[in-house]
Amino acid sequence: MSYRIYLSMISLLLLTACRDKSARLPEVPSVYVAEAVGAGGESGVVSFPGRTVASEEVNVSFRVSGPLVRMAVKEGDYVRKGQLIAEMDSRDYRLQLAATEAEYSRIEADAKRVIAMYRENTTTAQSYDQARYALQQITQKLENHRNQLADTRLTAPVAGYVKERLHEAGETVSAGMPIVSIAAGDGVEVEINVSARDYCRMDRLADFRCAIDALNGSQLSLRPVRTGRVANANQLYSVRYAVEGEYDRRKVTPGMSTIVYARVGAADSAVASIPSAAVFSHEGKSCVYIFSAARHEVRRREVQPLSASSDGSITVRGVSLGEKVVAAGVRHLEDGQQVKEVPQPSATNVGGMM
Repeated sequence: MSYRIYLSMISLLLLTACRDKSARLPEVPSVYVAEAVGAGGESGVVSFPGRTVASEEVNVSFRVSGPLVRMAVKEGDYVRKGQLIAEMDSRDYRLQLAATEAEYSRIEADAKRVIAMYRENTTTAQSYDQARYALQQITQKLENHRNQLADTRLTAPVAGYVKERLHEAGETVSAGMPIVSIAAGDGVEVEINVSARDYCRMDRLADFRCAIDALNGSQLSLRPVRTGRVANANQLYSVRYAVEGEYDRRKVTPGMSTIVYARVGAADSAVASIPSAAVFSHEGKSCVYIFSAARHEVRRREVQPLSASSDGSITVRGVSLGEKVVAAGVRHLEDGQQVKEVPQPSATNVGGMM
């Protein structure tokens, strides 16, 4: 056998052995990973459009029904507590009271006679009780009809500005139907509407301030007053703030546009934003695969989804900022599996063409 044939046989055997060995090695899958970033929570300042509202708003209504004969105030008027707002036609209530007063006089006279007779032991205890109860009943009826007549005059329960006049003279209104709305209170409040995502992080916002054009852009400190727990038809939550500090109350009125600023606190290190495709279900629990660059393996970890965004990301609890998660193909992996990371294209070599 010649020397060349001998070398050729050795090369062929080595090549065959290498092929058999490579065929026996398990294939290491390549995975795309993404780094967990702050859930919209980098320290900084956020802003919300808002408007000024009355710190107290009262809808004033009659306690009786009937036609209006006079509206004594108009929108924008300042009213004092007890000032006349509107009058109702009192004719029927005056007639009702007159009839009740006559009935009262008759029953009172009868009751006095029966009581005098009972004291002289000339009538029964039953007659005495009937007379006494009848007098009590007509007394309450008389008081009620006097109140109804007085209620035909509507007065302001608080001092403030008439925000809206809801009815005019000549209209017939029912008891409890709002006649005017009064913006009361010494100052104004600021109201904003926030999305569900901002609603979930309101506890991380601090140092609230607002800028109002009427005050030449100067900012006023705000104090949270109340937060609505139910979203409106636009899926927004209402948040109210009280304006603190000194300001010209004559210039700032309800209905003005304003911008509310808030400082965002440091992000929770256990809450992060990751691609939504990284989250999968395992035995009824939400999980992700955490990629270890040192060991080139993935480890399954349970997480708590918090909120999803329209950009394809999801906020979860259980992943620390800076950790890497498998962003695609998670259903084909197993816990502890060896993988290799697909390198991210550089800004100057998009597509890896160089």
